[in-house]
Amino acid sequence: MMRCILFLFFTLFLQDYKGWSQLPETSIYLFEIQRNHRGMTLSAPRIIGSRKGYNNQPWFLPDGSGMFYVRSIDTVNTEIFYYDFKKKKSKRITKTKEAEYSPKLTPDMERISCVRVEKDRTTQHFFSYNKNGKQDFLMLPGLISIGYYDWVNLNEWISFELPEPFYLVRHKVSSAVTDTLVNRVGRSFYYLKNKNVLVFVDKSDSLNWRIRMLDKNQLSSPTPSEPERYPVLSDLLPGDEDYCFMQDGSILMFHDGAIHKKQNPFALKDSKWELMWDMKPWSIKNGYRISLSPDNTLLALVVYSGEKP
Repeated sequence: MMRCILFLFFTLFLQDYKGWSQLPETSIYLFEIQRNHRGMTLSAPRIIGSRKGYNNQPWFLPDGSGMFYVRSIDTVNTEIFYYDFKKKKSKRITKTKEAEYSPKLTPDMERISCVRVEKDRTTQHFFSYNKNGKQDFLMLPGLISIGYYDWVNLNEWISFELPEPFYLVRHKVSSAVTDTLVNRVGRSFYYLKNKNVLVFVDKSDSLNWRIRMLDKNQLSSPTPSEPERYPVLSDLLPGDEDYCFMQDGSILMFHDGAIHKKQNPFALKDSKWELMWDMKPWSIKNGYRISLSPDNTLLALVVYSGEKP
């Protein structure tokens, strides 16, 4: 039992930080994407949140008004913040003794869902709050090892769960159904509602990570499947697993000091990774998480210093 507790203690969020005594130094850089005769260019970025400490997990609101992110309050705690694009200001949402991660709006747009690390620093619950950070609600008490998640609809979500080998689970609230879908996965996965597919990172081959996909009809399984069962959507750039999708189905990744693009692999099976934007003009060498606003006019990149989280 003690071995299991220690494992969870040190592997929470796949080493998103290197121990409870100190969160990694991360910053969120927000760029405007400008379209002109030269294609798409980036404006000079502004830093969201504090310039020091842990600022991470940006999530754009569907209405384009702003984005949620998490920010360190002390060496072990994080809270949910909201950045207003019009006012260019951040507002603290939660004020708790627990640590919140991965904030998103619920599918009905009424509440903020998140992963909450409880006071024991090992239990990881799936919670929601109202938009003022109050009226907390534990959505599934039996789920104590959730790392990340994505909503399918208000009744259904996919979770990334511990311990290793990390695996994806489909939860269906109305019927209390839980299906373990696939194991040996990475942290970056999306349920793409416009295509009705779940895309995930296959890490079964330690040297060649890939994005695979399964459709909505495959979101049930009596036993976890090996990733090889599902078709490959794309390869990943060496050593990196964080990516996001553009409106046209293209993929963006940060790798080796630059953002790279693969033209819509859903339609173009032979498309290759191409250099999109070099980050060196802004002295950005180390980045990983990347996300786009729904209208593809803003790009958020999480930049780190020191060892990669």
